[in-house]
Amino acid sequence: VVLAFARGLLKPVLTRMYFPDEQEANAADPVLAAIDGPGARETLIAAATEEGLRFDVRLQGEAQTTFFAL
Repeated sequence: VVLAFARGLLKPVLTRMYFPDEQEANAADPVLAAIDGPGARETLIAAATEEGLRFDVRLQGEAQTTFFAL
């Protein structure tokens, strides 16, 4: 679970981060499976980089991170 705080937000936003090397667990996860919409699931899966993992939280716009109600 990831809580993001930002200037201008009255309350934090809640999201989840999944690991890219856990395809079997990700496929079995009921929360991830319930997310509908083009590209919405991908916003919750971290990207593997040479330095480790990268997880960008985008509050709006293209590739906006999927958020959940608190």
